[in-house]
Amino acid sequence: MRRRGRAAAAVAAPVLGLVLLGGCGDDEAGAGRGGPATGSTGVAGDVPFELVTTDDLVVSPDGGRVLADCWDALCTWDTGSGRLARDPDRGQVAVAPDWSTVATVDGGDVVLVGLDDGEPVRTLRGLPDAEVTDGSPVTAVAYSPDGALVAAAGLDGSVRVWAADDGSERAAFTAAYAPQALAFSPDGSLLALAGGGPVEVRGTDDGELVGAVEESGRNGAVAWTPDGRHLVGPGTDEAPTAWRVPGLEPVDDLPGVRLHEVAVAPDGRTVAVTAFDTTAVRLWRPEALGGPGRARTLAGHVGEPGAVAFAPDGATLWSVAADDGVRGWDVRSGRPTATTFALPAGPPAG
Repeated sequence: MRRRGRAAAAVAAPVLGLVLLGGCGDDEAGAGRGGPATGSTGVAGDVPFELVTTDDLVVSPDGGRVLADCWDALCTWDTGSGRLARDPDRGQVAVAPDWSTVATVDGGDVVLVGLDDGEPVRTLRGLPDAEVTDGSPVTAVAYSPDGALVAAAGLDGSVRVWAADDGSERAAFTAAYAPQALAFSPDGSLLALAGGGPVEVRGTDDGELVGAVEESGRNGAVAWTPDGRHLVGPGTDEAPTAWRVPGLEPVDDLPGVRLHEVAVAPDGRTVAVTAFDTTAVRLWRPEALGGPGRARTLAGHVGEPGAVAFAPDGATLWSVAADDGVRGWDVRSGRPTATTFALPAGPPAG
């Protein structure tokens, strides 16, 4: 999981940040490329802020709730009613698959705390506590799909993998760059790194390099197919690309799109993509993954969306943008769902 704007900031205080905005177009293959345009989603005095942060969006195991950080709280929405519940002055950098704990950051340490009560459960140590003037020395944190492992990366490229139950270190290695995105394979045996350098895949038992894509983009997230046979991430020109694992051979791509965030549906054939410079969400069905090789554009966000997440049954997709919050989409039809998700109030002016 990536912490781009917030850089895995400590989560005990409200977080202010910038978001990228852009236009949208209806297309089959994707939008044109270009440098991201920056803007703010609102102003508290002279400080731009995000109503809802776009680094991640997490679905509960039963599909009944989605979770993201708001500007001053940990926010959870009921997926049926759209009702918002706020837990003030809390946040997270990753959420356990069973929603028992969330990962937070304290200097170079990763602290697992109870999602419901906010009480510390375990501290994972080993990353250097580098001095930073803004943000955190931890650049990315991720849980394995079964919740047994936690991985984190530091500003110096250090990566650590721990056992979540006792905090013991399972692997330690140093990447050539500071990864901004981490993703475990479905069985937890591999860890994908991206954001800041070539996409890499490492073993979680020894940290050994399994494969790397030198021509991959330096921005964008990564996601695995449920069978672990393919990894999707930023390829040449940052286009969404599917690679076959373990050799990381490119087997399909979506040209003309600069990948921002990505999620793979439970069926393993549908990929949700958000991109820089557009307010659209795309549903891509690569031929290499058993789909028809087409992409549909889902229009409706006002701001540029970031994270995307599928329901456990794959029927619904959720996406999140900084100023218009969470939206739901029917995957089969591509239409917005009937649920309207409440927005948090912004900070007081002045």
